Amino acid sequence: MKKRFPLLLAFSALPMVAQADNSGQGFQPERLQLGGSLSQNVIDSPFGGSNVDATGLSIFAGYELDNDIDQVKTTVEVGYTQTDDFFNGPDSDISGFWFAGVAEKQLPEINPNLFAIARLGLDIGDDDGILLGAGAGFHLTPKLDVRGEYINKDASSVYQASFVLNF
Repeated sequence: MKKRFPLLLAFSALPMVAQADNSGQGFQPERLQLGGSLSQNVIDSPFGGSNVDATGLSIFAGYELDNDIDQVKTTVEVGYTQTDDFFNGPDSDISGFWFAGVAEKQLPEINPNLFAIARLGLDIGDDDGILLGAGAGFHLTPKLDVRGEYINKDASSVYQASFVLNF
């Protein structure tokens, strides 16, 4: 049942993706994003011992959805994450697919290129469960963003830096 619930949630989120195509214009390549992340992943010890950590890499793709909220961009992202081993032994890494809804709020009162990020999603890999994150980003160019985020997953906390290519 534990493995079926995330899949059920994943399929229930498909109508959100369908909303991206509700304008009758079909797929719009200029709404596509591709990105990659370098992360530090920490597993909190449930027994009061020391934490264990490992570096990781992620690749992801996103698609911007329509919304009517001023200075807010919403996207749906899907990606794959792989970490190094947390300790010596079998099955000591975290890997798998995830998807999330992401909201970016522009912060022109601070800097016209700065934005805040919030994400809510589901990891369906080794660290399966809900993921929740927040962070900030900066538009280096109209086509390239850099992000810094904290993401809390079921078994790990993730600190990540990402580059995002906007089409």
